[in-house]
Amino acid sequence: MTDSRAKRSPKPATKAWAGALLAGAIAVLAPLGARAQQDQPIHLQPPQKLEPPPGAANAPITSGTGAAVAQPVAATGAGVQVDSLKKVDSDTAGTLTVEQGGFGADMWRGTDRALVERLLPKLPVNTPSATMRELMRRMLLSIARVPEGKSEGASLVAIRVRLLADMGDLVAVNTLLNATPGRNTDQELVRIETEARFLANDNARACALAGGQIRDQNVPYWQKAFIFCQALAGATDKAMLGVSVMRESGVKDDVFFALMESLATKTPATIASLPDPSPLHLAMARVAKAKLPADAISSNRPGVLRTIAISPNAPLEMRLEAGERAESAGALVVDSLRQLYTSVSFSEKDLANPLSRAETEGGPMTRALLYHTSLVQTVPTAQAEVVARALALGREEGRYASVVRVFMPVLKRIPPSAELLWFAPEAIRALLLNNEAIAAEAWFQLMRASALFNKDSGQAIVGLMPIVRLMGSPEAAEWNTNQLPAWVDSIKARKNAQALPALLYTLFDALGEPVPAQAWEKLATTTGRDKVTMPSPALWFRLKEATEAARGRGGEAEKKTAQVGPAASNAATAAEPSPQGRNRLGETVLLALLALGDDGPAGASPLLLREVLISLRATGFQKEARALAVEAALAAGL
Repeated sequence: MTDSRAKRSPKPATKAWAGALLAGAIAVLAPLGARAQQDQPIHLQPPQKLEPPPGAANAPITSGTGAAVAQPVAATGAGVQVDSLKKVDSDTAGTLTVEQGGFGADMWRGTDRALVERLLPKLPVNTPSATMRELMRRMLLSIARVPEGKSEGASLVAIRVRLLADMGDLVAVNTLLNATPGRNTDQELVRIETEARFLANDNARACALAGGQIRDQNVPYWQKAFIFCQALAGATDKAMLGVSVMRESGVKDDVFFALMESLATKTPATIASLPDPSPLHLAMARVAKAKLPADAISSNRPGVLRTIAISPNAPLEMRLEAGERAESAGALVVDSLRQLYTSVSFSEKDLANPLSRAETEGGPMTRALLYHTSLVQTVPTAQAEVVARALALGREEGRYASVVRVFMPVLKRIPPSAELLWFAPEAIRALLLNNEAIAAEAWFQLMRASALFNKDSGQAIVGLMPIVRLMGSPEAAEWNTNQLPAWVDSIKARKNAQALPALLYTLFDALGEPVPAQAWEKLATTTGRDKVTMPSPALWFRLKEATEAARGRGGEAEKKTAQVGPAASNAATAAEPSPQGRNRLGETVLLALLALGDDGPAGASPLLLREVLISLRATGFQKEARALAVEAALAAGL
């Protein structure tokens, strides 16, 4: 931010801009505020004291599904005692208690604040791992004391709100903002909320927020937002006067100026490049009906990808790609992706040979074709073939879990039968991943009945047991790691027959289920070295150090989880004390998430996975550690 006006005399351009504000503020805020709050009168004030219409700034931000978070209601009653209140530190704000899944008030105990300020913004918000996303969401929403130590000047609550917005979790953004004291006077928080509302296509309330900030004339962002809002309100002449002033002031934003010209002249705008679209750019492009350029999809922010996926001004193939990535990152509900798939029109040739195309082509368009085909097929065998190919394609392209969610309604309609015995293992994996244990049990019964007289079915069960055990299914209650040699024999014909056992053994070992030494010995047939991606040594050793500090109160519980069997492991998890109260708990989870990075467990080496799983278990996150192990195993093809 530049020096305030009190320290320098205004330039002619600034005076012209102020005049434009005085002339246009009422014209803009009145109609926009009326649309946001039609049931409340709007009291206009001089521009230098503009505030959002009552309730407009605090209205819920919807996530695109119609869901919104209710506003808190102040309790009233007799016998209220009045006392002076101490100033509340906004960085302690949160919405989750320990009972609601939060990490506890002491989650940062033993961690230096400066470290948290540096590392927290680096969280991998676009990871496809559902388990990692849930851990991040809980961390960011936890009610907690601020870390001890000197601050480097960063606002922790602003960092948290920004990360939630980047994740595309607009409902969580709203709930955290509502729980933050002084959020209406914090310009950084107001800007994050304004951008979130632009992403949600809630331009009326975004403009109400912008109007409350426009008195700070030296911030180009608010000037641009206000000018856009003027154009929305029909005050085109005043908006273009503001554009002229900004050009004279040396502001550089070709996309903004091109879109404003389009809105003023009602002619199509051509955007040549937009590699990292801002929420304001996307909102303007949607109103101007400007076609988004191909490089807009290069953004890694799930919230931006979600907006592109639902933008009618984006090409269909771009919307499909953005939709898949946004759904995979948790920013788009699966029903919206299904609707995108069904909106695609295919030729008769494509519909006649969907599996042939899927054998040679991948990508979102092919998955859309397979989904469309699965809906029109009525023969269970044909449906199973389509779903099986879609799941295989998703695994090959790193989107297996997302494809499972999309095709789950179709999969659940396929009845287990002898003709579909080949499909049973694939169906079981997908159903258990989606917590459809009852449906998976029917396929298990089919396989066991066939195994009584069919050797291949028996071998298929042997090959399936390890992943079923990792998933914690009762179907594997009698299975233990002593049976791993038989499993290795069942997969010896696969091209990755050496890598899969190494990964699986490492996962079991990290989860406290010892692998027999003889099993490891059989793998020691080569002196080769694998090239893997690892975190920096500083991050690695800091994670190990934080884990040891967090393990201080968990030693006995850790020993209990070494018992063999899902039932024993679940019992140990239930006996595990709450994570609350552990030293450096938040830091351990933060470092574990950073170590996994954007690729998540699917892209991590076995040794890195082992360290992360051990760290999570040491901090009491037994369930989450097992879920990450399952994600890694399924991504590898187990």
